Amino acid sequence: MKGRKTVLNLVLLAMVFLFSVSTSTVSAENSNMNTSQLVSQFANDQSIFVENITVETENGIAINVPSTPTFSVMSNYNLTNDLLNYNDSLTTTDPSDFYFFSVPDPRNIIFRVQSSNPDYRVELYEIDWSTSTAYPTGLGNSSGNDSFSNGLYAADWGLLVTSTGTVGATYTIQMNAASPGGATSLLSSSSALQSVVWGYSNNDLYLNEDYITNTTDAANTNPHLDWERHFYLSSGGDYQARDHEVSDARVSYITTRVNYSSDYASSNNAVLIILKSGTLFSYSESQFQSGPPTNYYQSFLDTTGRTTPRRLDAIDMAGDPDILVYDLNTNQVIDFISNLNYYYAMGIESSPSVTYYN
Repeated sequence: MKGRKTVLNLVLLAMVFLFSVSTSTVSAENSNMNTSQLVSQFANDQSIFVENITVETENGIAINVPSTPTFSVMSNYNLTNDLLNYNDSLTTTDPSDFYFFSVPDPRNIIFRVQSSNPDYRVELYEIDWSTSTAYPTGLGNSSGNDSFSNGLYAADWGLLVTSTGTVGATYTIQMNAASPGGATSLLSSSSALQSVVWGYSNNDLYLNEDYITNTTDAANTNPHLDWERHFYLSSGGDYQARDHEVSDARVSYITTRVNYSSDYASSNNAVLIILKSGTLFSYSESQFQSGPPTNYYQSFLDTTGRTTPRRLDAIDMAGDPDILVYDLNTNQVIDFISNLNYYYAMGIESSPSVTYYN
């Protein structure tokens, strides 16, 4: 009876291994997962120079102090955070709207107004509450156009929506002032500006207030992006094992904020990190059966048939992007979307779902 139980364990273990491990080499072309579709809108992002802020102290205008902490009458609004996405309208009896906010430290800012009326525009003002005066900064734009700066210093501010012509139409005002100031480029933004990626002179990338990564090509630049996934199944003295590891991540670019879901991991607050050449990847699988007869198998070949550990190279870059999923709730990598990931390449796990937030 003991012998039959041992044989049964070996058979069950082998069946599990064949289903979840199969052969060690499979071409990436055999996968139905096209990772480029997940990040196609970011692949060609261009850096945009950001403008400085110059306050025109000689052109101040008088303002009414709004009630706090929420919306007040007379179309003066106090904002309670550094993000804004709000709908309203201008009328003949209410031809302008002021949106007030404060920042406690230097920030970048991007804002806009969108309306079917091309006469609508939005302007940034510095606010002096001691004198109830708003000073223009010269930073602003007409409907449908973005304004941005890396020099929003600690102060009280206001966004003024007006019209250079007719009124009566509705509008949407959007703003993001969440990231640390001093950025050298605006890299990408979500449709409603609630998620914005900024680049800095030291190659840091921020998504809103969160530091995500650094794009410098140097060893150990991003240790917080290391990722491992281990599979181990044992029965008696027999075992099956499979290991993936991504380390020394070299980053090409990142996306805006997403909702991520896969068979393996999920997050309602994540960012996709696209890797480039030089990233270290390791893969191994092994099997041991105590027998009789005794059998041992081990391989370090990845899904493309190349020996690991190895660094991603031009061959990898010519294919679909290799992507780390970074959970902003836990500040750790939770998945590796790639045809080098055995579970995706073999179709054992379905392609992940990615939804971009506005």
